[in-house]
Order: sequence, then structure tokens, then C-alpha cells
Amino acid sequence: MSSRFLYIYKIVIEYEGGYVNHPNDPGGETYKGISRRAHPNWQGWKLIDQKKPVPENLVQEFYHENYWKRLRCDEMPYPIGEYLFDFGVNAGITRAVITVQRALNITTDGVLGPVTMRAIQQQDPQKLMYELLRQRTRYYTAITMQRSQFQVFFLGWIRRTIEVFDKLMDNLKK
Repeated sequence: MSSRFLYIYKIVIEYEGGYVNHPNDPGGETYKGISRRAHPNWQGWKLIDQKKPVPENLVQEFYHENYWKRLRCDEMPYPIGEYLFDFGVNAGITRAVITVQRALNITTDGVLGPVTMRAIQQQDPQKLMYELLRQRTRYYTAITMQRSQFQVFFLGWIRRTIEVFDKLMDNLKK
């Protein structure tokens, strides 16, 4: 696992918490952000059901394989890959891809293919980060206005969006 992944993983996992089963979350039961509904075969669920601790490396490997690698974050300039990883974990991979496509003003098909990757790599990372911040905020606002059950999550989503942005941008300036 790359140092980039390990860096953003530590940030993301702080926001994902432990075991949660919030009635307003369409993801249902989650452990450190891993939804049982979306990932019923994840090995950690057996341990949770047996009331045993889940090794951190099991969670880390899950995120590395299912989000970092699928979003091809190592192929993106810093901090774009990290910010998309965070958004993908929170809102889903397809939503993260659509959002970066909107930010780039290219066709929004949700596919992270050669056109999208080339556009990401050719864009100024700082400029793209500001547009991603704007797009993420618009997305969370829109879904909260559409579904009142999300109001309980809205401020947390916005706080996370801004705080992760700030951490990544501060690191960019160093």
C-alpha cells in the first residue's frame, strides 16, 4: 500500500467511526463505514456477529481494494486521488466519478476511463480541488433537500468535506 493511501486512510477512518446502525442511513448497518447491505460477504461481519474484534488490517485492506484501487487514486495527482477516495467512501464510487466528471466539465457517465483519467491528469490540481469542493457541497445539499431523513447527516458531511479539503490543501502547500 502506498504512503498516499495510508495517509488518507488515517484521515477517512476518523470520520467513519465504529459500529453504527442509524435508522436514517440507507446503507443500514455499518462498521467503520463498511455497509453490510453493500458488502455482505466482507470477512469482518463474521467477527462482528461473533462479538470478536475486527483487525484494523482487514478494514484497511477492504478500503484499499474496494475504493483506492477501483478509483485508481495512485494514478491521479495529489491531492485529487485522496479527495476522490474520501468522497467515494462516503458517497460511492460512481458518485465520486460523476462528481469529478462534472468538475472537469466532461461527459458524466460514471466510468473512470481514459478520457476522465486524462482530464484529471491535465487539470491543475489546486483548481480541480476547489471545483470538487463546490461539487461535493452541491451534491450533499441536493440530496438533503430531496430526502429530509438526511438532515441529521448534512452538517457532518459538510464539515468532513471542508476539513478533509483543508488537510489535503495544507499538505499541498508544504
